[in-house]
Amino acid sequence: MVPSENADGIAVCLLDTGVNRAHALLAPVFSADDLHSVNPAWGTDDDHGHGSEMSGLAFFGDLSATLASTDPLAITFVGEAVKLLPPQGFPATQPQSYGLVTQQAISRPEISRPDRDRIFCMAVTQADVHGPRATSWSATLDTMAFGGGEIDDLRQRLICVSAGNLPDGLQHGDLEDWDSYEIEDPAHAWNVLSVGGYTLKGPITDQGYEHWVCAAAIGTLSPYSRVSASWYRGVAPIKPELVLEAGNKGIDSADSSLVSGMDSLSLLTTSRDPLVHPLTLSWATSAATAQLSGMATALLADDRSLWPETVRALLTHSARWTPPMETALLATGQKAERLLMLRRFGYGVPSLDRALRSASNSLALVAQQEIQPFHRTKGGTKLHQAHFFSLPWPRDTLLDLGEHEVRLRVSLSYFIEPNPSADAPLSPARYRSAGLRFDLRRRNEPQDRFEARVNALASLEEDEGDLPGVFADQGRLLGERSISAGSLHVDEWRCNAADLADRNAIAIFPVGGWWKMSKDRSRNNGSMRYALVVTIDAGDVEQDLWVEAAVAAGIEIEQDVSIS
Repeated sequence: MVPSENADGIAVCLLDTGVNRAHALLAPVFSADDLHSVNPAWGTDDDHGHGSEMSGLAFFGDLSATLASTDPLAITFVGEAVKLLPPQGFPATQPQSYGLVTQQAISRPEISRPDRDRIFCMAVTQADVHGPRATSWSATLDTMAFGGGEIDDLRQRLICVSAGNLPDGLQHGDLEDWDSYEIEDPAHAWNVLSVGGYTLKGPITDQGYEHWVCAAAIGTLSPYSRVSASWYRGVAPIKPELVLEAGNKGIDSADSSLVSGMDSLSLLTTSRDPLVHPLTLSWATSAATAQLSGMATALLADDRSLWPETVRALLTHSARWTPPMETALLATGQKAERLLMLRRFGYGVPSLDRALRSASNSLALVAQQEIQPFHRTKGGTKLHQAHFFSLPWPRDTLLDLGEHEVRLRVSLSYFIEPNPSADAPLSPARYRSAGLRFDLRRRNEPQDRFEARVNALASLEEDEGDLPGVFADQGRLLGERSISAGSLHVDEWRCNAADLADRNAIAIFPVGGWWKMSKDRSRNNGSMRYALVVTIDAGDVEQDLWVEAAVAAGIEIEQDVSIS
């Protein structure tokens, strides 16, 4: 196993307990120069074990599956580690300093290697703080993702954060109150990718415990994963956005208590003790976060032109709900109920293969653009630009397919500049610099009427309310309310192919934020970046769609369309 020639330019950066690079599997991917510490007195070695476990999962995934394969390992990126947590014998970091210490941890490798692109992984949370209200820690992560820090004010960052875990000592009956176990600080930050867990682990095969049963059914939420189902839906982002394998728990047949760390229900990874116990078990949302961070870094290594916002969009766009998740989601026609389920398992399980295909497939539109949401004039600050994309639709093939079901999926990702002094995210328009929305052209709607609908936004004075009724679209699986907060928005249309044939345009437009109300002209007239991903999935007729779409591809955005 040797990293590829260009691997040194991309890194997964773990903010954790350090890494023991003496491990035979970690030595090739971690250089001594890439090990850092917030406090030099702490050293860089992993005295706890958590950081070394996360490193193995980020690079190799679950080794119980990897070691069984004879396929060669292609390493396309390297590792960096920053010791974020003090070792035993040093005073604990005070909660009011979590944000500052995390900012310092992010800056260390950037100062050392400013030429390197990286994805950050932080599987550390504050267990006794949760809820949708911004904290100093979550606001710091939002600021760092947007472009703050010691290096410059323009470096956007993708930060993957664990959602937090259910407390130890629970019994199986306690899972009936699952929704009361809320996402932990700082995983509610708007700009990060918050990672929960699901599980495919089971049944139990540990010797002597074969008669025990699993706490969670295959393909459902892991019994470690926290949720945001109790949060007020209109003002909090969907969290977690993604779920990955986090392991399962066994139910003790004697007292129905939940038991963690069973061999057959856990993941296998590298340990901090390569001589005595080179491999160890891992579980919970930390393990899920490390896997997603490695996936994100591999995606960036495949194409370094991708923005952090785009990597986030592609990963989320690649996600699919497991059959049990999808069954639950579609069992109700009430979109409010569907949003409640999203706050448990997010947009599903991501796939690196699907993300890579979306980045290169002619059936996918992947756009990276800048937009100026507002414009300050003598009459005040108004909404300024909307972007309209003509989609390279395979119209003839869609019409020929008639009633065959197709799925249109749209993902929009951007980073907001937070306003942590506001009473938000209980008030989204006061916390975000600006919000973005998307809307699809209606069936039989002329393009000029579509643009007129979007332009009508300029007459709206209310920034925090719902979009007007003309933007309601019954074809959306999740609905407009699913994107009232946050900076990552996903929805699907599932319909007959013929119904989609002439819905071949999409608009990206701004809604209110504190930039509009600011007295700072640079904010009033500021620009923000976004990534848009749109794909059609027609199942077994995808190749027919690809041929026609390939001919139509290359239609560009109509830039700088003013809202008037």
